[in-house]
Amino acid sequence: MENGLKLTYRAGSSRLTISTREVASTAEGQKGLLAVELKGRSGQTEAFCTSEGVRTGLGGLEGALLSASGMQVEVVSAEGVAVPPSAKMVPGASWRNSLSVRMKPPESSKMPAGMVIATTFDKEATVVGEEEVKVEGGTFKALKVKNLTTARASRPGAQGRSIESLIWFAPGVGIVKVSTGGTTDLELLKVERPATAKTAPAAAKDRKGSKL
Repeated sequence: MENGLKLTYRAGSSRLTISTREVASTAEGQKGLLAVELKGRSGQTEAFCTSEGVRTGLGGLEGALLSASGMQVEVVSAEGVAVPPSAKMVPGASWRNSLSVRMKPPESSKMPAGMVIATTFDKEATVVGEEEVKVEGGTFKALKVKNLTTARASRPGAQGRSIESLIWFAPGVGIVKVSTGGTTDLELLKVERPATAKTAPAAAKDRKGSKL
């Protein structure tokens, strides 16, 4: 985790920002806050980076995005890491994680008062290879990861709905692109670091020939 790193994305017709704040060293590694801003709303969760990988208080980026949607999110259980350590992020590697949450709609919602949505997200990710990817924020040598997420009601025997997506991770940056069914859902527009506090597409292009 890099303290003060801010990533700006195009998410459909909206802008999404993800930033890391208050990063500090611990006996196990690092801890900090992962903050998300989307459509005028914001959410954040604790994040921990250890030898096992990255974990968050809301079970990964998905939980933080749910909180930024205005939903009141309560984590019932979370298993596995959101992202494994870089040494294990190699072609052929795979990992799983699971997140069970209870969500209440915001008071401004038209949903019935007191409504609670209990959902479990099971995710399996596999690194399928290395690939150069070009987005508005620059050109990156990235890891291409196939992600299979199954969402189901948190009750025994409930049927789930699975969605397959592709995610590109660039070393030293993070997610640069997400695609579902051939459609780009998320594209990196800008990288800001505290040392420069400005757009860094040139730095991204300089990584073009680097090895993972």
